[in-house]
Amino acid sequence: MSFEYISKILLTLALMLALTACGSGGNDSKIAENKETLTSPPVTNNNPQGDYKIIIYGNSHSSSLGALLETIITHQLSNTSVQTMTVGGRFLDEIAEIDSNIDKLSENNWSHAIFQGQKYSQSGAVDYPTDATERMISVAKEQKITPILFPEHPQKGNPAEAKQVYDLHLSISAKQPSCVAPIGFVWNRVLEIMPSVNLYNADGNHASYAGNVLTAMVFYEIITSELADTMKFDADINLSQQEQAMFAQVVTEVLNLYPACGAQ
Repeated sequence: MSFEYISKILLTLALMLALTACGSGGNDSKIAENKETLTSPPVTNNNPQGDYKIIIYGNSHSSSLGALLETIITHQLSNTSVQTMTVGGRFLDEIAEIDSNIDKLSENNWSHAIFQGQKYSQSGAVDYPTDATERMISVAKEQKITPILFPEHPQKGNPAEAKQVYDLHLSISAKQPSCVAPIGFVWNRVLEIMPSVNLYNADGNHASYAGNVLTAMVFYEIITSELADTMKFDADINLSQQEQAMFAQVVTEVLNLYPACGAQ
């Protein structure tokens, strides 16, 4: 057997070993396994259906949202029913690591799913993966659930953060079509015309009661397709009639400029 022939055999074996090594993925997560096969189902519009079942994924920024949506929607639309569930955690990628959290999307015929808690870098120096959020949106759409992304409001004193976080969520929607709530722009507009209103908790990061109500009003209009600026005064909301009216007016104004589901 010639040296040249043996060399060819050894080279072939080396190439086979290299290809095998490159193809091994170890114990990758389900998100990584599904990345290449992730599809982009169409967005189903469940907004005007009147029977709202809303599942909310997120952290402390969305912990009050479900109860407020139940209060607001049932008061404004007396012939509707509203059920909410909140699946809490730190960030969406961590929530998505638990299979039972994902399974909840197929357990109750949900009409809407709200996703809050995508990691982002305030400095812009780090690009955090969005795979988990994209996967959750895709699973929701497979179940005919209307997905809504929830970009958090900017931290106190940093209004520019509103656009940064909103643009990040728009980039996710560009890959997995979904609605995007312009929360930060609503907050900025309210603070512009009502500088004395207190939307922030003492930490300058989380929402106060008023801030949570404002955010819930945004989702009210997105979910029901009813204009917030036609909302009736709600005595169960611990805000004055003037505050409720002004919040509602701003919500409709901003959603007219930044339609949550307009790109779909």
